Amino acid sequence: MAKDETASKRSVEVARANARYTINLQRAFNDLLPKLKRAYGRPAGDAADARSQHVLALLAISNFLARVGPTGDLAHFADQFAKLAQVLQDLQAGIRVPSLTPALANRSDQTLVWLARAHVALAVETMGRCGHSRKSAAQWAAKKHPGLKKLITESGPYLERGKSLETAIISWCEDFRSRRVKNHFAARIYYEGLSRLKAWAPDCNSDQMKDEADRLLQKAIDPASI
Repeated sequence: MAKDETASKRSVEVARANARYTINLQRAFNDLLPKLKRAYGRPAGDAADARSQHVLALLAISNFLARVGPTGDLAHFADQFAKLAQVLQDLQAGIRVPSLTPALANRSDQTLVWLARAHVALAVETMGRCGHSRKSAAQWAAKKHPGLKKLITESGPYLERGKSLETAIISWCEDFRSRRVKNHFAARIYYEGLSRLKAWAPDCNSDQMKDEADRLLQKAIDPASI
């Protein structure tokens, strides 16, 4: 009888603890969302503005984790997010931060740019399944989405391929096909996409292929649109 009463009390205590945790989690989450909306509620005006947004978001996440788990692993993770926010604030103030300083500066384009180019190259490959040559597919892509020109950053010895969007697209395709792209993330996205294309293309008609190519081009222009 006594054992039953003890078990019952423990069950009630566990239920109450779970209820308190759930309420605390909901309150913390309700506090997190408005802060993230304030941080990213508008497009960043420049790099400094973007860093300020990231600082606000990191502090919001840190506060959320600290409220949900004031001790243990979550508290440690909360501290790491807070430290990263401080590092970005130092960077914003012009203070050199070793952890955010590349070991060796180079002129390579950002990963986001190369990922977008990978999607463009995949779009051209997709159009190739409809009977288009690389040149005609590049012409189609350049005419349909002239905004892709923002992906052209070449200068110096690469200036020739930056003269026109069509030329640049063909050049990106050749770079990916010949494995000259040194950005590993973009190269992986390209080859994984190529494998998927080979797998499902035989079951698609030309209209479906063109729709998929257009989707890839839209993703290249605005990754958040897909």
